[in-house]
Amino acid sequence: MSITHHTTPIIIPALDTTTAAETEVIGTTTVKTGNSVLVQTGTRVKTNDGGEAVYVQAGSAIPQYNMVVLAVDNTVTNATTALLTDGSGTAKEVGWAQTSIASGSYGWVQTSGRPKGKLATDCADRVILFATATAGVLDDATVSAAYVVGVVSKTTISNATAITLMVPNGAHARPWSNPA
Repeated sequence: MSITHHTTPIIIPALDTTTAAETEVIGTTTVKTGNSVLVQTGTRVKTNDGGEAVYVQAGSAIPQYNMVVLAVDNTVTNATTALLTDGSGTAKEVGWAQTSIASGSYGWVQTSGRPKGKLATDCADRVILFATATAGVLDDATVSAAYVVGVVSKTTISNATAITLMVPNGAHARPWSNPA
């Protein structure tokens, strides 16, 4: 994939793509993972869908399309209710692995745009979503106190699967109490 831009193109080896230094655009299907650092962790780039991806190190094995929690040291862990409701009372940035990343390896996690993500069975479109006890999976049922702000599903589904999500400005999970 090449990008037409007014600056001199550079090659970012981790992305296997040509990109312009000012825009650093990647496609969601051109990501690459590995055991060695190819760019500095925490590097953020724009995706072709108008979103953003960040280069991270996996603290545990991350399956494809799982929602993950991004730590301040640029490591990621599979998102679960327990992790997101740890008693700290703080919001946590989340993203979605578009490829599997082995524990201790490096890869790209999409934090905004239109990433694919895993949803539980019978999940409606365009409603608020919550983390579940199943690592990396979201649900529209109020099954937890971990509300994921800034993300909705694009499609209603009847079976648990990975679908395109809409994350226009990035997402974060925060403690939440059902007012009902």
